[in-house]
Amino acid sequence: MIDLPKNSEVDIRIFGTLLEYKILSASYKPFWLSGIIKEVINGKREIGFKEIVCHMISSAWYPIVQYKLSFGQSDKLGDIVEYIRDQHEIPADEKEHVLFKTLYELQDKEVIKYIEGLYKLVPYRMLSPFYGELLRGTPEKEKNRKITEYALKDENAFYKIYPKQKMIVIGENWYKYLVENQNIIYGWINYKLIYFLQKKNPNVPAIPLKVKPPYKRDLSKAEKMWRSFNRFVLLKDIYINKRFDEYNLERYGQLSIDHFIPWSFVLHDEMWNLIPSFKNINSSKSNRLPDMDTYFNDFCQIQYGAFNFMRSHTQMKPLLEDYLHINIPLKFAHKKGLQNVDEEEFKKALTNTILPLYQIAYNQGYGIWKYKEYENNNSENCFYNINSEQEVDIVAEESSESYLKNIKKE
Repeated sequence: MIDLPKNSEVDIRIFGTLLEYKILSASYKPFWLSGIIKEVINGKREIGFKEIVCHMISSAWYPIVQYKLSFGQSDKLGDIVEYIRDQHEIPADEKEHVLFKTLYELQDKEVIKYIEGLYKLVPYRMLSPFYGELLRGTPEKEKNRKITEYALKDENAFYKIYPKQKMIVIGENWYKYLVENQNIIYGWINYKLIYFLQKKNPNVPAIPLKVKPPYKRDLSKAEKMWRSFNRFVLLKDIYINKRFDEYNLERYGQLSIDHFIPWSFVLHDEMWNLIPSFKNINSSKSNRLPDMDTYFNDFCQIQYGAFNFMRSHTQMKPLLEDYLHINIPLKFAHKKGLQNVDEEEFKKALTNTILPLYQIAYNQGYGIWKYKEYENNNSENCFYNINSEQEVDIVAEESSESYLKNIKKE
């Protein structure tokens, strides 16, 4: 829980109720406040409606477009974002300041209509709690005018509204309060937004991490592990059923690391969801779910091979920590216990972890993908020719020869 800093010159009591969980039925309030804060940080007291709404859209872009979160069926802000996504070629991970500039300059009549539609209610409804008693009994069609009048007469108004100029002016004391406490207030707004999004997306993981633009990922450890494993046994890319040999690397691109369940859904880089893929194939899959009937058995098999590889080599054992997060039986729920997990138990645990995530992601709108040139050669194994002539750049507890014998047996 984040408490707002106290201040005798502004009405923090009412301000703190603006984003109450029980009455937060739409996204416009936290995003409108967030837009105001961003302009205040830039030193502005006079703020145009359009600037705030463009901040609202650019802030809502990532939760909706990048992470496919729902804002609810009746949420107008969600409608705007989805329309822009469908009609304009803007990258899902576009930087926020670039997105804001693009939206502000966009000459699309429908977008302008959407934006101006938010002007009609949002600036006024945000102020209504400050004048609750005065508004009691006021007809709905009169509320905007009354709120405007009350704020203009109020020396301590949060902001005054100027409909003709399509702008607001932040109160002097409020401006000072927002500037001095910007980080805390911004954190409070995000805290409330997370609650709103969790309410609208009850089964989706990592909601707190899906409010902001994507962070930079570091897959270097995973890449090192899969490249090392590929030197012991020649692996295949399960999505096209072809091995990572020189010919295919030249044709399909270098070995890269793919998130079987899209990263934008799980929002982590844990080893149990990562597999090697050719760079071009990985790009083709993009932010989609792989077809389960085609790929899941191979996924489980290649994962178990990697799991064996990691627990057989000292330098790779720290990566096993990630496997404690899948549904491994309790008797194996510690690092040493993982040494005793057999193939059947591993695949069962992995299946029980992946399938619910897959279903939720599918329900959320993630599309299903299968490579158009997939070749099913009925291979029984994800491991192709043994590449025993090359040395591996890690220190192994056992020789590559004995390890490969174990792989063959399995």
